[in-house]
Amino acid sequence: MKQLPWTLCVLALALVAWLALAVVNVENQRNALVTKACVDPAFKNEVDAKCLASVQSREHWWQHLSYAMTHFRS
Repeated sequence: MKQLPWTLCVLALALVAWLALAVVNVENQRNALVTKACVDPAFKNEVDAKCLASVQSREHWWQHLSYAMTHFRS
């Protein structure tokens, strides 16, 4: 019975890490779209999907996470 709380704690931490990774990826793509880092050269108003999948719009992952956690839409 002593193992159950620790198992739940590890699962909760894994869930938080997974959600943080998802937030970092979404914020990276959102920032790339806002700064127009992935404009398709062939079509002016379209987005290059390959660029969007591999772009690094900020230097570190924690910058994406801190921005996403402190800026909410009202």
